Amino acid sequence: MRINHNIPALRALHQLNRSNNKLDTTLERLSSGLRINRAADDAAGLAITQKMDTQVRGLEQANRNAMDGISLIQTAEGALSEVHAMLQRIRELAVQVSNGTYDASDREAVQNEVEQLQTEIQRISNDTEFNEMKLLNGSIDRRAFSSDDTVAEIVSMSDTVTPGAYEFEVTQEATQTDAVGGAIVGGFFDGNNEATISGTVNINGEQVEINVGDTADDVFGKLRDICERVDITLESSATPLDNGEDLTLTHNKYGSAYEINITGTSALLTGLGLDAITDTPGEDMAVVIDADPNVSGFPADVTVDTSGNEAVFRASNNFELRVAGGGDANPVTINILETGPLNLQIGANEGQFMEVRIQEISPKTLRLTEMNLTTVAGAQAAITIADEAITTVSSVRAKLGAYQNRLEHTIANLQSAGENMTASLSRIQDADMAYEMAQFTQQNIIQQAGTSMLAQANQRPQSLLQLLQG
Repeated sequence: MRINHNIPALRALHQLNRSNNKLDTTLERLSSGLRINRAADDAAGLAITQKMDTQVRGLEQANRNAMDGISLIQTAEGALSEVHAMLQRIRELAVQVSNGTYDASDREAVQNEVEQLQTEIQRISNDTEFNEMKLLNGSIDRRAFSSDDTVAEIVSMSDTVTPGAYEFEVTQEATQTDAVGGAIVGGFFDGNNEATISGTVNINGEQVEINVGDTADDVFGKLRDICERVDITLESSATPLDNGEDLTLTHNKYGSAYEINITGTSALLTGLGLDAITDTPGEDMAVVIDADPNVSGFPADVTVDTSGNEAVFRASNNFELRVAGGGDANPVTINILETGPLNLQIGANEGQFMEVRIQEISPKTLRLTEMNLTTVAGAQAAITIADEAITTVSSVRAKLGAYQNRLEHTIANLQSAGENMTASLSRIQDADMAYEMAQFTQQNIIQQAGTSMLAQANQRPQSLLQLLQG
């Protein structure tokens, strides 16, 4: 027996240290709830769980992103619901004043209401926003600009118009109908600058009565008022109106569809010089594209329809690009960029986004600015314009509804994926509390036994004293 080295005690101490280390690990897992508290616990498992945790957290954030997207879409759709209501009211008013039981003052009152509704639609277009992001002014649609906006500028486009350069040539700019009268005959206005001839003047279906004794300002004001009702600008060669001057009428709308027709009392028209109108009819903008449409960026089956100062390019798959003409005829390119649409990040990884586009909804894009309900003919035309505007807004609302339905399915999928990924992560990272408690009980007993055996091993050298005592 040796006394310098107590080998049994050393062995017992070694085993006790191992038991203590295992007990420490079990206690740490029980207190944290995690099987892996440091890389040494499971190096490969740590790397796997970190990657899984990244995906789980990304899926959770994508889920919140999709919910935010639904809120944005609901904001836009709510605003469009009000636009829809106003368009229905505008159409109702157009039908109302198409009836012959209303006079000019009644139609003027209706026109005032329509203009207020248009102003509110424009305000909604400008001011509807989500988190300070404009929703209906076209800012979350594809970016588009013209190489020369004095020749043609973008008005609207469908979802199927993809990014690219669309080249065409304006071969004839749109013009307005002009009507220039002859000189007002001498003696029409007397020395007091008052009319000497009475009668009626009818301009595009709107009639006014001129009376003997009306001042030059009265005559010009009456003619100007009925011109405004039929969307015509009236100008005189001098102010105030006088003998020898002439009147010029210009239609405010472009194209051959808008004429100027003047009838009335023959003597009165002669006196005003309106019986010898020199009429210059308006012309529609004319457009040509390359013989091979693909060279110009347009689909192979594209067609062009022009009316007034607008050209509409249409092709299969609901392709539609609408532009408005401006100055001199020239080649022009409409550049449509990839940037612009709102991208909702609905996945945990790069590139997993959903594109949301909301086209501009304004009186201009809905053609409401072309409405003139102060005449029966204008009210009739307004019905068709209102119908087209209602169809457009319905289409946009339907698209927003489709976006929302898609996002709701996306949320359900993200929740399912996150749940399953979390379950997998838990199996690797989380501690099995029942198992760890069983391990704790076992390691605790072994630790107590090791402590007891170390005490016994330390007592063994005492037996050598009996040999030394002899």
